[in-house]
Amino acid sequence: MKILNNIHLFYMFPLFFFTSVNSFAQSISPQDLHFIKDYQIRNFYNSQLILSQLDFSKKILSDPSYKLNHFTSPGCDFQQEGGLLNIFNSTKIIQESHVNLGKIFNYSAIDMDIEAQNKKSFFAIASLSIFKDNRNRLSVSQKKLDSDRIQIVFEIIKEGESVLKEILFDKKLKSPNTLRVHLTGKFFNVLLIKNNDWTVLGSFDVSEYFELRDKKVLESFKLLFGSTLGSGERIAISKGEQYLTTGTAQADPKILHYEDGAPVIKENKIWVAMTTRGYGTQLYQGIYSYDLESKIWEISGTLVFNKGDGLLRQWAASDVFYDRKSRTWKVFTVSHRDDHRLYSGEIKKDLRFGLTEVPVSKVKYSSVNNEEDPSVIWDSAIGKWRMAMCKSDNGYKTILMEANDWNGDWKEISVYEPTSSTGVLIQKIGGNRYVFIGRGPTPCPLEILSYPDMEKVGELSLSEHPIGKNIWPAILPVTKENGTEYYLLTFDRDAWTGQRTYGNIHWYYGKEFAENFWEY
Repeated sequence: MKILNNIHLFYMFPLFFFTSVNSFAQSISPQDLHFIKDYQIRNFYNSQLILSQLDFSKKILSDPSYKLNHFTSPGCDFQQEGGLLNIFNSTKIIQESHVNLGKIFNYSAIDMDIEAQNKKSFFAIASLSIFKDNRNRLSVSQKKLDSDRIQIVFEIIKEGESVLKEILFDKKLKSPNTLRVHLTGKFFNVLLIKNNDWTVLGSFDVSEYFELRDKKVLESFKLLFGSTLGSGERIAISKGEQYLTTGTAQADPKILHYEDGAPVIKENKIWVAMTTRGYGTQLYQGIYSYDLESKIWEISGTLVFNKGDGLLRQWAASDVFYDRKSRTWKVFTVSHRDDHRLYSGEIKKDLRFGLTEVPVSKVKYSSVNNEEDPSVIWDSAIGKWRMAMCKSDNGYKTILMEANDWNGDWKEISVYEPTSSTGVLIQKIGGNRYVFIGRGPTPCPLEILSYPDMEKVGELSLSEHPIGKNIWPAILPVTKENGTEYYLLTFDRDAWTGQRTYGNIHWYYGKEFAENFWEY
């Protein structure tokens, strides 16, 4: 029996675990597969999922979802003209006004497109603000100094005092241009985009002033787009958006799957948990969709993790799967930038879509506070949960553990001693489960370990290895009418905007096809 990889179908039937029955089966081993590189791509802010925006299809100025905030009296005048929001000052004194887009979402990007900036008596300031009140705000302001020169300033005001103020840019530049802010937990990143060229203007840890990971703090702020204008001055905004983003790069791919390891596939689309990169060492957990036919990657969701203290943490390298028995999504993640161990959580909401807060707790196992890259499945043959991961003991060794319950006590049952391992995956090829790891320097071998004994049986064959050590073997078996085809997803460690801002996605297809054989 072939199992259709459509979550909704399982709601219609009693929930049992299925095994595949193959007639005239032509099975294949991992050593038989030859993965041919199809392409590589860098997803750099090239997909978005809108959270809030200036929607120019609506009459913004009469829409109650948009509120005008005037910080002076009578304030600036607003006029919508097609796809432009004009803000101008018809008085004789300086005026400041903003349009309020409401809730701020951490782990999002914010764009303000400045179409025009007309200076006369002042600086015709355009500003993007994360705003609590006049005494508490974080703002990026673009001042027009003369006809072809602008100045971009980042400022934090806390309790009425300017606690940080930094000039990020002071050069010749004419609008149109884009100001971009990317929030990555406690970091506030500022970019300038002009003619599709980007410049990172600054990256700031703002937690000393405002802990934006704290739900209560975050909920007290709003997103404002606006201006401070002298008499006769005007700015025009052509876009204002807050959105989930691919960020600067993606790494650590793990394909979303069902409890038995079968990939979640619907209408030729898969979903992949990958680490979204910011700048320097910044990271958080993204969910990406990939269309197997069009070969298009899109940001689908973002996960943040709450271990009960109200902080929305940026953990990553997560294994995400749908448990058909409990009808819940489960996540095993790594507490990067914290105690560096494994946490898990369960939630009803579909984790593939939108920004999702996942409540988590520590996984119960013998920890050295340095574990990574879990891969979790339900093994129906033995009636237990199995988890492979890497654990540091003079280098990352590959560990296989088991438990009666997914949130129960896990015990080690076997170890692969050679180090260093990464990107651990339990997956079927030819009807047998294996543990796959990346291990070592470039060209990094992708090793095949037996399951559950954890002995090396070979290496995967790649037509071209990505540059960089410790790449990940994300193997994808895809059920077709007449058999199974295989793909491989990995990444490289080409860093663009800081130490850990890698990588480029590398996609491979298996040259071989398992005719009349289905893994799941």
